[in-house]
Amino acid sequence: MLLISDIHFGATVSKNVRHFIEAAVNPAMNPERLVVIAGDMTQHATPGEYEEAGQFIGALLGAGIRLVLTPGNHDFGDWIGEYILTNWKARERYERLMEPVLSQEGVLAREECDSIVRFDNHLFVCLRSTHRGQAHKLGLVGMNRIRKKQVAWAAERLSSIDTRGCLLHLVTHRSLWRESGDRHAGIYRGRYIEEGLLGRYPFHSVIHGHNHRFLFAYTSTPHTGIPIIRMSLPTISDRNRKNRIGYVQWDAPYRGLPQFITI
Repeated sequence: MLLISDIHFGATVSKNVRHFIEAAVNPAMNPERLVVIAGDMTQHATPGEYEEAGQFIGALLGAGIRLVLTPGNHDFGDWIGEYILTNWKARERYERLMEPVLSQEGVLAREECDSIVRFDNHLFVCLRSTHRGQAHKLGLVGMNRIRKKQVAWAAERLSSIDTRGCLLHLVTHRSLWRESGDRHAGIYRGRYIEEGLLGRYPFHSVIHGHNHRFLFAYTSTPHTGIPIIRMSLPTISDRNRKNRIGYVQWDAPYRGLPQFITI
């Protein structure tokens, strides 16, 4: 499978996008025909950016690529906090973007921006993990989070799914961890995610974006110490000035070090 995050249409040159599409549809690069995108498809959630994002998704799905997608903070455009000024038009654009993705045969459950998707022996739990970070500057902390009702929804749905033989992956935009090299703060108060979801089911990995850098680690969750693989995904966007631009190739048996492909 190929994995990427933070494409940021509106701040990404077309040659990088073409390079990724060519890799995604190349059987030698992506034999499973599977792509994971961990949020921030757009830069400012504008109609033009969403049109580009839609063309990108259409090209992948039209070529038979199976797609896993979760939203990022830039996809909603809530510059001063969701509870102060919600950008409903951006939400409508994102919902339209997601419709063909959530109409794929492998989608087992969906709720607002969240989904549970099975492709082959992979089971992806995709949860929206972000509200616009400017809310912190206004004193409204705790906006960058996965809500408890999302965790309860995912846990309840998983209870009715036969997960035997599956590799479970939690896909978010923001990270459970906070490292010194990260550009942004992680998920706010993530303990209940670990206790209510990661501690109840045998998750193989947590996959996230947001920090624009590739990181792969055999580690443990920050609050309850659950052993797990963590993968932070890179970007192909030219707005990235700190880390290498590229994407990740991860092949069976999905335990060894993935390959970072530089653009």
